[in-house]
Amino acid sequence: MTDTEEFRPLQGVRVIDFTRLLAGPYATMTLAELGADVIKVEQPGIGDETRHWGPPFVHGASAYFHAINRGKRSIALDLADPADREVAHALIGTADVVVESFRPGVADRLGIGAGEMCERFPRLVYASISGFSQTGPLAAEPGTAVTVEAESGLMHVTGYEGADPVRSGVAMVDIATGMSMINGVLAALLERSRTGTGRRLEFSLFATAVSSLGTVIAATSAGGPPSKPWGSSHPSIVPYRAFAAADGQVVLGATNDAMFARLVTALDLGDVLGRPRWADNQARVEGRDELEAVVGSRVGSLAVDTVVSRLQEARVLVARVRTPEDAARGPQSRALDLIEHDDGVSIARSALGTNGTVRLARAPHLDADGAALRDELA
Repeated sequence: MTDTEEFRPLQGVRVIDFTRLLAGPYATMTLAELGADVIKVEQPGIGDETRHWGPPFVHGASAYFHAINRGKRSIALDLADPADREVAHALIGTADVVVESFRPGVADRLGIGAGEMCERFPRLVYASISGFSQTGPLAAEPGTAVTVEAESGLMHVTGYEGADPVRSGVAMVDIATGMSMINGVLAALLERSRTGTGRRLEFSLFATAVSSLGTVIAATSAGGPPSKPWGSSHPSIVPYRAFAAADGQVVLGATNDAMFARLVTALDLGDVLGRPRWADNQARVEGRDELEAVVGSRVGSLAVDTVVSRLQEARVLVARVRTPEDAARGPQSRALDLIEHDDGVSIARSALGTNGTVRLARAPHLDADGAALRDELA
């Protein structure tokens, strides 16, 4: 296979998608990008509520919806209606994978729960995504990014000390949960190729968030200071944060002592920070405020381009703080072909390394494929 050929390893795999909002739809869109036939099941007349999360709207739905539902087919089914439930069962019978994001117990009540479906279709890989998992005291609570970030402790370490709690600028817990689901589904399909039997999988935003805090939990349990928000700083590395330059913002850092020495030289700070006092990272962490004030003053006197060029030449961590729009239009995104443009909306590809060889269709209109899919099942 050449680099220009389509990378579609899931060609022939069918996924029935009962998910909504972000984590599940992002995961199933990525499976579609890898070649799977993804059929999105939606509520008649309403559909996935993210269709209405706008403005802006393009092609009859929100830009948000288009960003995470491209390449799928849509069928509208009322799972409380026995006839539509039979259609859902028939679709599941043709599937390799089912993904659902109902609250615990709802899928069972609607007749598409994992227990019944896996018993009827033993080759099925059945994946559930929820906010707080299927068990535990919070299982029945609605779990979205903001509530999970609060309950997990992630919000506690985000933002600046003394300020109001801050959620992540993007729902990264949802994205990470979706990526975990992709990994689990791919592993289960591989296992099925050996055993002939599918598997039930469970994923939750809460488990993802707590897992992402692993280094924080380990540090505090080992006798480190209590957790707190650090802004753009790092609790154990100094300097390692954003600074204001004369005409913008830059991030810079020194992850080891040799890199710090190069940073000092590149910024002409040897008379202050070249002293033995600052030679090791522990001393720099202990003198954080004093050291960062010196670095901040020097960076503030220089243009962003000057800081970046000096530190890049010295092999020191440095980056401009860009807007998402700048990054999407920038040379690195263009080189990786990360953005696909479609008549008024720019779509970021998945991070699974398809190198722009797959062109996904637009997100479907509600029930756009309902008639065709019913005909296929007839």
